[in-house]
Amino acid sequence: MKFGLVTLCLTVLAGTAIAETAAELNENELKAIDANNDGFLSKDEFNAFSDYAFQAMDEDKNGTLGLEEAKPFLDIKQFQSVDRNRDNLISRAEYDAQMNEDFSSADQNGNGQLD
Repeated sequence: MKFGLVTLCLTVLAGTAIAETAAELNENELKAIDANNDGFLSKDEFNAFSDYAFQAMDEDKNGTLGLEEAKPFLDIKQFQSVDRNRDNLISRAEYDAQMNEDFSSADQNGNGQLD
């Protein structure tokens, strides 16, 4: 399930298939992310999930994602899009900024949750 959650996270991160509703997520993944089991993803739940995914991808635990760490999840164009300062690393700040933008885009009604 770890690989599935990380893949889901990077799908959102890459902006290729933002989940507009919680129903679009795999049921098991939703259950793992939806900590209070209300059927919605709050910003806090999404952030906790994003944190977990980043830590799982950061295999060398250096606080950044190199291209080799990201290759199973992102193609080169997606990687470069998230690597805003073009240093060939995705920093935690770059990752968080992209995840925040993706959450805001998916939260179409602005209620602070994905439903």
